[in-house]
Amino acid sequence: MTDSDRPSEPTADRPSTAGWNWPSILVLGRDTCEDTTRSRRHLEERGIPYDYKRVDREPDADEWIRRLNDDVWVTPTILIGDPQSPSQILREPSDEELDAAMGPGGAGGT
Repeated sequence: MTDSDRPSEPTADRPSTAGWNWPSILVLGRDTCEDTTRSRRHLEERGIPYDYKRVDREPDADEWIRRLNDDVWVTPTILIGDPQSPSQILREPSDEELDAAMGPGGAGGT
């Protein structure tokens, strides 16, 4: 991890997330998608771990995102909780929607 890859330091509007119990997060997206890039950056800046699958390079991710979105790519599509049975599915979420889905302490809104 390079210095530019490291999460930002906590600030008054972005408290430390160390020790929080984050839900499982899977981002289905494309590197060329501005919304995917923004959502991934937002999670990284907050120190929130996630898995990433590229729908344009991984056949299983392509099939998965199409199944979730009526046979079209909606990127990013973010699965929160168990990827096989997510508690939440976010489609092209704003940063505020991502924050709300994480809930206090990373409870996933529960």
